[in-house]
Amino acid sequence: MNEISIVIVDDNNDSIEILQYFISQLQDFKILAVCSNGEELIESVMREKPDLILADINMPKKNGIQAIEECRQFQPQLNFIFITGYDDYAVDAFNLSAVDYIVKPVEKSRLYLALEKAKSVIRRKGSYPAEQISAVTEEAKEKRLPIKFNGSLFYIPLKDIIYIEKSIKKSLIHTSERTYESYENISDLVNMLDESFYQTHRSYIVNLSKISHITPRNETYLAYFFNFHSHAHVSKLKINELQEKMEKYIAN
Repeated sequence: MNEISIVIVDDNNDSIEILQYFISQLQDFKILAVCSNGEELIESVMREKPDLILADINMPKKNGIQAIEECRQFQPQLNFIFITGYDDYAVDAFNLSAVDYIVKPVEKSRLYLALEKAKSVIRRKGSYPAEQISAVTEEAKEKRLPIKFNGSLFYIPLKDIIYIEKSIKKSLIHTSERTYESYENISDLVNMLDESFYQTHRSYIVNLSKISHITPRNETYLAYFFNFHSHAHVSKLKINELQEKMEKYIAN
């Protein structure tokens, strides 16, 4: 199985050495390059085209957030984790769709959780070679969505998700038991899900297996779910495709 390639950027040598040591103990990851500032990172990403960036934020010449924004102009699907000594940038980081945000000092278990989340995101986005992904088995039914919520990393079973909606700067993941909050964008979340899910509206993703009925309402449509109190919106531009997907899903 091919390793996930990483570029590290940090202006602190001790931090770099710690990350290198922790990552060296993992089989699924390899470090392609190490940079000391944002400008070096941009050059490295252009040259190496890594799968994942581990980026400090406060650095000379160009900070981590600025550098990542520039990198995404020529590599839009770039995946990145911010690792910083400050927690002031968490909102900015997740608005950029960071895979995760770690506050120094870095603990090995915390880093490994973030890397596992990144590996899941990379594979679902298709950044990871498709031929290296195991064939779909019964275990695929237990796929999970990794979400950071209230300082913890949750792995939500896909089969438990009823629908997802955008709410201001957050996304709300509704299950029958609880609602999780995430700073992930709707467009990124849909890429982390499987074929059981469909984006019915710019602000909604639904689980096809949970839909009980669809009702027209003025200029739009509403999707209702089995044994659940609320509904999702369906754009009139998406209603025909949703009906086709429902028919195929039921037939399978």
